[in-house]
Amino acid sequence: MAKEKKQSMMKDALILCAISLIAALALGFTNELTKDRIAFLAAQAKAEAYQAVYPEAVAIIEASDNEILAATMEEAAEILSAGGHVATINEACIVQDANAKVIGYVASVTVKGYDTMTLTVGYTTEGVCTGIEYLELNETVGIGTKVDTPEFKGQFVGKKAAQFTAVKSAAAEDEINAISGATFSTNGVVNGVNAGIYFLSELNNRMGGAN
Repeated sequence: MAKEKKQSMMKDALILCAISLIAALALGFTNELTKDRIAFLAAQAKAEAYQAVYPEAVAIIEASDNEILAATMEEAAEILSAGGHVATINEACIVQDANAKVIGYVASVTVKGYDTMTLTVGYTTEGVCTGIEYLELNETVGIGTKVDTPEFKGQFVGKKAAQFTAVKSAAAEDEINAISGATFSTNGVVNGVNAGIYFLSELNNRMGGAN
């Protein structure tokens, strides 16, 4: 009787162990699928954002394919610091047209608004901002998220400015209408765009300017 009970307990333990192993393998497989899915969606969102800020782009050259870009990226923190910018350049790319001519650049910038935000900035070889788009925006819903409206983002498009400034009533080329009640969010976007422009301007100089 005791022997049968012991065998039964061992059998139950083996079954439990097998179930745990199967569950662990299933969870690991699910996590791997989820990780791949998240990576795919992130890459897709980035591609869409880059296309949004630079619709004329036919080809995108990354740092791994251009030595000047790679070297400039390595110095990104120092470049921004020299310009007094508190932000992070996550990535930068060279934009080419159908004839493989360099027509501009795109940068991904992380900066502090009310919360942390990551945005993309398009910049031509002539020093014109082609647009901005967000990869991550965690601002207060209904207030800070107003920076994601076409009206606000459109203020940067087609403007040639070394740096933008947020004001109550924009009149000059380098002025942006601030969003009432969302000072931190407005300034966060402006600071991010300014950091992106400053970095891309330096990259443009190193690339030889307009091609």
